[in-house]
Amino acid sequence: MILIRKQTIGEAHEEVVRTIAERCQGETRMTEDGEVTYDPEEPVCIHIESPFSSPMKSSASLFGDRFSEQYQSSLYTITRKKNDGTDATYTYGNRLRDYPVASLALKKTERSFLGKILDSFMEKCGYVPAGSTGEIEYIGDGNLGGIDQIQTSIINRLIENPSSRRAVAITWSPVMDITRDEPPCLQLVQCQIDKTDHLNLICLFRSNDMLSAWGQNAFGLAHMQKFILEQINQSREKKKLPLLTQGWLETVSVSAHMYFTRDQLELMKFFQKEQAKESFKSFHKT
Repeated sequence: MILIRKQTIGEAHEEVVRTIAERCQGETRMTEDGEVTYDPEEPVCIHIESPFSSPMKSSASLFGDRFSEQYQSSLYTITRKKNDGTDATYTYGNRLRDYPVASLALKKTERSFLGKILDSFMEKCGYVPAGSTGEIEYIGDGNLGGIDQIQTSIINRLIENPSSRRAVAITWSPVMDITRDEPPCLQLVQCQIDKTDHLNLICLFRSNDMLSAWGQNAFGLAHMQKFILEQINQSREKKKLPLLTQGWLETVSVSAHMYFTRDQLELMKFFQKEQAKESFKSFHKT
C-alpha cells in the first residue's frame, strides 16, 4: 500500500499525482473501457490531518469554485430524480441519504364491495388478501422513501454512543450494481470519535481517479464530515456535553489511477507547478 500523509487536501493531491507518476515510470495500463492509465496496482491511503486548512484544492486542478460547491453538496444531500431518462446513474447523496430498499407492491384481484371490506380488515391484521399477486419494487435512490444512512447509522448512532465502531454508511446495492458498467466508486464511509473529541472520517473507494476526481472527492467528503459534526454537536450542546471538533480525513483507494491520454492537460499543469515539465516526458514511453 502507498501511504501519503499531508496536512491539507491540496498538498496531498499534488503529492499523490507525483507519487503515482514516479511509481509507474511511464508504464501504462489499459482499462476494461479502453482508457490508458497510470496504475501503480497498489491501494493508496491518503491521510489528511486538517481537511479544512488551506489549500483545500490544488491550483493545478481544472475545477472551479462553483463546481466544487455544487459537487460537495451532492455527496450528502438527496438529488430528486426526474425519472425522464436524464437522471444520473447514481449520486453519492442518494445512496447515502436515500438508500434503495425493496418494497412489495400488491396487485389485488377484483372483489365485491363486501369482499373489499373484508380484505381491508384482513390487511390491518397482517394478512395478504386472497388472490393477490406481488412484485418487488425498489424505493429511494432519489425518489424518497429509502434509508437515510447518514442520519440513522452515523449521526444518531454517535449521538447515542460516541465510542461506536458501527457508524457506517455504504453506497453499493448488489441488486442494482452487480452487473452495471458504472457502479459507485465511493463504497463506504465511517465516522469515529476519538478520545480527544475529534470526529474523524474514513472512506473506501473501489476505484479512484487520483488526478481529476480525488481532489473533488476529498473536498466534498470534508464538507460531509463538517455536516455530520454540526448535526452531532447540536445534540451535544443541548445535553451540555463537550462539543466535537473536526478531525482527520482518510481515503483508501483500492484501484488508484490517473488517465494519461484523456487528462494530459491537467497532468501537465500539476507537473508544471512542481517545475518538472522535462521529467514528465520520461514517464511515458514513446
